[in-house]
Amino acid sequence: MDRIIPICKLLWGAAMVATPLSATAPKDDLAVRYVSARIAEIGERDRDALTGYVKLYRQAPDSEILADRLFDSAIRSGDMATAVRAARAIELRNAGSNETALVLFADAWRQKNWKLADLAADRLGQGQNLTFMSPMLKSWVRVAQGLNADLPEADPEADGLFAYYSADQRIYLDLASGRLARAKLGLRDIATQSGDHVRDVMIAGAATLAASGGDSDFADALMRSANGSPDGLVAGPAKLPADRGLAALYGRIASALIEQDMPEEGLTMARIGHWISPAQTNVAITLAGAMHANRMTAEALNLLAQQSLTSPYRLNILESRVDLLLASADVAGARAAVAQAMQAQPNSVALKLLSARVEEADGNMGLVTASYREMTEAADFAELPVRQQASYRLLLAAALDRAGDWPAARSELEKLLIVDPNNAQALNYLGYSLLERNGASDAAIAFVERAHRLEPTSSAITDSLGWAYYLRGDVASAIPLLEKAAKAAVSDVAINEHLGDAYWAYGRRREARFAWRAARLGSDGEDAVRLSEKIDIGLSDGRR
Repeated sequence: MDRIIPICKLLWGAAMVATPLSATAPKDDLAVRYVSARIAEIGERDRDALTGYVKLYRQAPDSEILADRLFDSAIRSGDMATAVRAARAIELRNAGSNETALVLFADAWRQKNWKLADLAADRLGQGQNLTFMSPMLKSWVRVAQGLNADLPEADPEADGLFAYYSADQRIYLDLASGRLARAKLGLRDIATQSGDHVRDVMIAGAATLAASGGDSDFADALMRSANGSPDGLVAGPAKLPADRGLAALYGRIASALIEQDMPEEGLTMARIGHWISPAQTNVAITLAGAMHANRMTAEALNLLAQQSLTSPYRLNILESRVDLLLASADVAGARAAVAQAMQAQPNSVALKLLSARVEEADGNMGLVTASYREMTEAADFAELPVRQQASYRLLLAAALDRAGDWPAARSELEKLLIVDPNNAQALNYLGYSLLERNGASDAAIAFVERAHRLEPTSSAITDSLGWAYYLRGDVASAIPLLEKAAKAAVSDVAINEHLGDAYWAYGRRREARFAWRAARLGSDGEDAVRLSEKIDIGLSDGRR
């Protein structure tokens, strides 16, 4: 059923009433054009919307609302020059945001106007969100000028976000400053952690250390640890290009925003990262994910098709493409993409795993678990990098759990944690599963607490810890964690339901029903029935 859009001239009035028009065209004509641009925007005809807003803004350059619409439309369309123009207009009225400050920083960076870049970083530091980025941006400005740049010491208690996001940035800064010995120490430390940002900094480190005068053996080891193979390693310059490290920061935050159900903000960050370093495949993959999160899947697939298959990210490109095809319910397309890749590499373990993912999307769970089991029992499995072993076991454990064999799934998780004890996703999976099956045991809570210490910004892990405290009866400690998780993932059904349960147990009945209603919006089937009952009658015993 087509979306019904009520249109009236009040839309135009709301957009223009606050500021005078400097237009020569009749107001009625401008109103019609504005409505047309809004219809295009709502209908996700991005180029048409942008064209309309550009023409309108030329006639009404004093309109704050038009400047905002122009900025958002330019970001969505990838027209960064227009986004800069709109950002400047917004900032001149002291109505700027984190996004406008970051766009202006990137524009100054690209023009090598270090004074303006430094001012934009200061402007960000005066905001309310993303202020932790400011010292990192200022450090990159110094490095770009050939100066020394050291980030302040990170205190997780005082500024957890800065501590969390600065770990890999310190390594990038060392690589870009030529401090290779210190970079190697940082790479050794971060190699025990998990996440795409860890993979990315290790691949960047490998490229720098493979250069003449670096450490080719260490570079080879980094690639094996990050990607399971040194294939695709190409020696870069003796110092990491500053663009690469800076773009990695934008890309990492973009991924986090998308995970936290903030797709529009994630798209802005990913656009800026790709604008700064368009040749970086990992940043392009992040942008493709952000596009998909904003219902731009065709554009995302096109971007992935433009990436070089000789880069160390060639498997990640294929994985992202398959994920997008599966999300679009194109199982046949995903299966064909994997089959084509397997023609060139019929024995590739990674491609077999990707094939199993496709089969799972098609409901073939028996085939999936058998395939994953074959991988983990292969003769050379123990020779794979620890991170790769952990990834395979986590896939197998999750498949076994979904197939109804929890004892086998638990065994795989425990084996995983022997070889990779700091795997936050596995710790959370095991801890939360034990909570759901056995209640708030000491062991379950300990697993989740360890996961939270490793990845304190993950909404899923924060929810798990809050739920653990709730089940233990410590509702006062549970609520702040659940509120934080719900704020980061506003449409997550389970998180909102957990928060509602905790509110009810604490006597905050009205807020409980509000949280349950938020959960019901995204639910169906049995979940929707259960949530409706909670909204109607509450919880009889303060428990789920």
